[in-house]
Amino acid sequence: MEVGVYHPDDELSASAVTSIEALVEETGLGVDAVLFSMPAERWPDGGLASAGESARAVAEIAETARRAADLGAGVLGVWPGADVLTGDAAVDDVDGGWARTSDALTEVGDLTGRLGLTLAVEYKPGQLIADAEDALRLVEDIDRAGVGVLVDTAHAFAAGEDVAALPARLGGRLAHVHLGDSSGDADADLPPGAEHDFAPFLAALASVGYQGVVSFDLYGAVVAGVATGAEASRQGLRHVRDALTRTAQ
Repeated sequence: MEVGVYHPDDELSASAVTSIEALVEETGLGVDAVLFSMPAERWPDGGLASAGESARAVAEIAETARRAADLGAGVLGVWPGADVLTGDAAVDDVDGGWARTSDALTEVGDLTGRLGLTLAVEYKPGQLIADAEDALRLVEDIDRAGVGVLVDTAHAFAAGEDVAALPARLGGRLAHVHLGDSSGDADADLPPGAEHDFAPFLAALASVGYQGVVSFDLYGAVVAGVATGAEASRQGLRHVRDALTRTAQ
């Protein structure tokens, strides 16, 4: 399972952790990953790239990392979604914002390394870390063995990327995968197969020997009322199973 977190004292409070642990016991599934999300509406003054907010962001991510390790997770994802390139919360100094983001995530990466976690940074079009090349440049700047890239396929499709080429391009820096679909809207988060055949991407993952976490990110589709979480997950799972069968033939 992947647990989404906006603030560690909410989604990973003592009572929430008790509920998660009960779910683990009930299902036999473990918590493989925790994602710390920083949407602009929750961070109106920016996040990691902001001179005024970066320290607070690091503190919240660090606390989330500690609680994720306690849950037995292996991956801590970070989506720095508040650091956008347009609008009221836009990064006003891209170069300075990049350096602050790199320094902040280096500090986080040192902590996650000590905790035995892999740090995976998620990119999205329209933000400071907008595509796979930005994300790869960032993790190379950070230069820590346990820091890599989180590829959300819906974001990659929206960015116009050759999604099937990403596993080979990122290589060992590919640390986590979100499966979602899109025809161009980075917020669509449609079930896999809604717009694209995922067989080439799944085959590409297999060809590079990827053994990391893969999870659905269908948030946008559920919030927009396209489908319930259960419906979207079933649709995506059907397509993924079919795609895996076809790639094995």
